[in-house]
Amino acid sequence: MRRVYAVVTTPEIRACCDFYRRALEARIVFRADWYAHISFRGWELGFLRPEHQAPLPIFQHTTTTRGLCIAVESENVDDEYQQLQRRGVAMLGPMREFANGERAFALVDPAGTVINFVEHRALGLQQDD
Repeated sequence: MRRVYAVVTTPEIRACCDFYRRALEARIVFRADWYAHISFRGWELGFLRPEHQAPLPIFQHTTTTRGLCIAVESENVDDEYQQLQRRGVAMLGPMREFANGERAFALVDPAGTVINFVEHRALGLQQDD
């Protein structure tokens, strides 16, 4: 396997590219009127126009993203929060701290995708080796 990335179906391709460039300094790898692909911080994300004649019918719909959340694990979530505030990015609420030691905040892109920034200070989850 070479890589794995999510593709968000949205009519707001240009707005999403602009948002990720401004908020997270993403680099646009490919952009056409029907699809765009961005790269940032070691991961990638695609945006597909819903009415595009994709090879699979499942991609041909007019709904926007609902239920998708991208988690960005950070070593210093407070720095991320401050950088995004300086760039004028609207948050979905204030920074929150949870009983398990996790600190997190979220924002939403123009396609409706929630981006949750999180720092695990006292990781309470068991990890597979």
